[in-house]
Amino acid sequence: MPLPALKNRFGAFGDMLYRHANGLDNSPVTPPGEVKSIGRETTFEEDTYDITFLAATLHYHAERVGADLRALGRQAKCVSIKVRFADFTTITRQCTLPQPTALDQTIFQTGKELLDKAQAGNKLAIRLIGIGVSSLREPGTQLSLINSSEHRLEKLNHAVDRIRDKYGFTAIQTGRTMQLKSLH
Repeated sequence: MPLPALKNRFGAFGDMLYRHANGLDNSPVTPPGEVKSIGRETTFEEDTYDITFLAATLHYHAERVGADLRALGRQAKCVSIKVRFADFTTITRQCTLPQPTALDQTIFQTGKELLDKAQAGNKLAIRLIGIGVSSLREPGTQLSLINSSEHRLEKLNHAVDRIRDKYGFTAIQTGRTMQLKSLH
């Protein structure tokens, strides 16, 4: 649309519309800021009480968040969940971890514990569920002389990431998320 027509219709705003539509902008280009948090959430087509389905969805999101963390070369100190109930009440709960992590399993387990507490005594179905991490930092964990399972899980997560990078995220699924495959 010509500039005079836009100015006539929208006034000074028409000039801005014309400049933006034609890629004319003198403002400086600034790169995006540092990532402060990572999260994933899903709004369901139908509200649900199914705790197995909710756990599978939460696990899937925890895997995505963990993969995003590892791709950024970061670890998180805080895990949070978001739950929206059928009456549109929305709650968030968070937990600060003793050690920063990028492990899918730790992110999920913490999120699941938060979900269990959030659901305690609540009779409403769930409409939305999400999980996120914050307080991101550079990797660097205290080495454990006793527990090597975290090291094995870290190696497993990285191996799964390499396969998913090559063949797509759903190329490998955990047993907990297999229930979701029939829904895609």
